[in-house]
Order: sequence, then C-alpha cells, then structure tokens
Amino acid sequence: MLKVAIVGYGYLGKAYHKVFEDAVIYDPFYDKSATKDDVNQCDIALVAVPTDLNEAGELDMSIVEDVVSWLETDTILIKSALQPGTVDRLVEETGKNIAVSVELIGEGTYYQPPHKYPDPRNPKIHQMIVVGGKEPARSIAAELLWSQMSPDIRIHLVSALEAEITKMAENTYGAMKVTWANVLRDVCDSYGVNFIKVHQAWSEDGRVDPMHTRSVSFNRGWNSKCYNKDVRAFAKVSKSKLLDGLIEDNERHLAMNKQQNMVGKRDKS
Repeated sequence: MLKVAIVGYGYLGKAYHKVFEDAVIYDPFYDKSATKDDVNQCDIALVAVPTDLNEAGELDMSIVEDVVSWLETDTILIKSALQPGTVDRLVEETGKNIAVSVELIGEGTYYQPPHKYPDPRNPKIHQMIVVGGKEPARSIAAELLWSQMSPDIRIHLVSALEAEITKMAENTYGAMKVTWANVLRDVCDSYGVNFIKVHQAWSEDGRVDPMHTRSVSFNRGWNSKCYNKDVRAFAKVSKSKLLDGLIEDNERHLAMNKQQNMVGKRDKS
C-alpha cells in the first residue's frame, strides 16, 4: 500500500481522510498538522486546497501552484477544481508526476439515494472515478483510489485537460438544473398554477432526471461554495450566453429570497 499524504484539511481533505485513515495530514490551519518533510516522506500526495475565483473571474491556482512547488512525493494527485490546462502546465514547468481526479462529493445536506447518486460526504462508496493526466501518474492515482473502493466501480482514464473540463461541466450542469426548475416555477407562479403538480408530471417522464430540480418558495436558486465559483469560471472560458443568462437568472432568484425574508420580518414586527 502506498503511503498517502493529504494536503489541505477542509471539507474535501476530511472526506478523503475517511478513505485513507492512516494518511499524513498537512494544513497550516490544522493544529495536528504534520510537516512538509513528513509529507515528502510519502509516496503520493492528495492535494485538496481551495481554488476560489480571482479578480479575472478564473479559478485561482496560486495555492495549488505553491503546494506543487514544494511537494517531492513520487506522485501528486490534485483533487481541487482546476482551471483548464493547469496540470499540463505544471507538469511542463516542474517535470513532476501529476494527475487530477474529478471530485464528486458535495456539501448538500439533503438525502441522496446512494444507489443512484454519489454520496456527498463519503467518496469511499462512490461508484465511479475519473482520473486525468499522463502515465504513470494517472494509473497510479486510479489504482490507489480503486484499492479503497468497491471492485465493481467504473474507472475513466482521460487526459488532464479532459478531467479539468469534466469537473467544471459537472457543477455547471447541476446549477443549470436548479435554475431551470426555478424558471419553471416562475412560469407556474405567473399563471397561478401549482408548481409541485407541474414538476411531478414533467419529471415523471423517463427522459428526465429530477435531481437538482426541487424548488421551494422560501429557498430559490443555488448558492454553494462550488457552484458559485465553478459556474462563473466555466462561463468565462465557454463565452456562452446560455451560462451568462444562467448566472443572471440565479441572481434574480436569490434576490427573491431576500425580499421574502424582509417581508417575513415585517410581518413578525
């Protein structure tokens, strides 16, 4: 078994600590953090650091770049969302063995049937993995993950660029479904018909996947750590009017929440 280090101990890092219980943990903000030297004694480092939006509207790669600069493990597996082209650039600049894996966990607190959807908190029970990069880094990383998961999972080995785009597409598609459901609710409200009835009739069609299409009157739109940055970054690289409109509609739906909260406070006063 390869000796594993996890760099970054936020939501994502803690999720992978469930998978690799003996991993060396490094995070400057974690009071039990190992040292960089401890990390570099490991065979592979899982990088799970934040990649927030920068002023240019792209995912900020500065923390990822800093971590990669000091890592000396044989293999580096980046689990953070990346701006397309990041891994290929870092491999060219450093000569290090770097792979990237599409992350499927999330911070949703609602129930998701584990036989249908990836568990939002425990990657060990996911039914698929996507790993991008060049060999041997790509297969080393895939085998490591596979060794801790069910033998029957589906494994997609792709290029680093394909994996980076896949991750952006994953979050943007989920956000698009949320916005679509809220637009449908707008239409229902404008005609004075019951959204639940329309939603249930529409989603009964076998060609429809109803996940992410719940809309309730008191909680409109999407507002999550991942969607907020990844959708905007993907809209920028895609130059798509569809995604620009998606973001604009979501801002409108979020504003409805604020208006309703203000009305509720006035009613209670």
